[in-house]
Amino acid sequence: MKETILITGANSHVARVLVPLLADKYIIKLLSRSPLASNEYYWNTATGDVDPEALADVKHIIHLAGSKLNDGSPLTEERMKLVRDSRIGAADLLRKALIDRKQTLKTFVSASAIGIYGFTDNTLEIDENGHHGIGFNTDLCVDWEAAADRFKSDGVAEHVSKIRVSLVFNPESGIFPVYQSMLSNNANLPNKENNASVPWNHIHDMAAMFAFAVEKQLDGAYNSVAPIAASTQQVFQAISNVYHGTDYAIGKFEGKHLIAKKIQEAGFIFKYPTIQSAIEAIKNN
Repeated sequence: MKETILITGANSHVARVLVPLLADKYIIKLLSRSPLASNEYYWNTATGDVDPEALADVKHIIHLAGSKLNDGSPLTEERMKLVRDSRIGAADLLRKALIDRKQTLKTFVSASAIGIYGFTDNTLEIDENGHHGIGFNTDLCVDWEAAADRFKSDGVAEHVSKIRVSLVFNPESGIFPVYQSMLSNNANLPNKENNASVPWNHIHDMAAMFAFAVEKQLDGAYNSVAPIAASTQQVFQAISNVYHGTDYAIGKFEGKHLIAKKIQEAGFIFKYPTIQSAIEAIKNN
């Protein structure tokens, strides 16, 4: 018999790819402020409302909800509260609702973000134990993950994992259209040396990590970056290769970067491990 998964952030680009990955194995429920489909249920983190039917028979929750942090609006106190409430407040709302129902989960998988890192480590490869940064982004991620961990400490979920989301390469959203637009406006960018690391991942692999965390009942925090690191220059070179037929060699990146060996050691296999393979997949999508 299929188990039931509840997914928050149902309109996110990750959720749209994730749902088809889970559909054959699980019954899927979605939380939405404007439910339309038969498997969508109402919730509102501002008012503390969640449809009890959304939680019925749920054994797994994937928490993707979160108001955009960088939407172009000023990061005012009001904006920061909205960003926190849509992540941390939303997790607390679900946990308390489950406690009231005396209902437990097998797994709770939460998004987090690479904003937790300060990139100040004295090493080129930074794993999940990397030094934390300073400021709102880091504090947000630390509290976000703490909200997930409370599911375990309160006995609500047997397994809790946090996927630290990186820059998503997706045809229609995420960071890829930004790079593509920049290259269209300046064809010389692939020739400009820029060794800044791009902590990237293809949308399919990003979504697949969340599915993998449920299926393998993972615990702890996991970086979501692709296994082959790339610099900003190499990203532009790969886009130029795929879209404009150039022949830049995408060599090995030697700068400071995040790594995702931990989830690979758990058995996860990336479908698009290199920046060029990811961009080719986007073009052929």
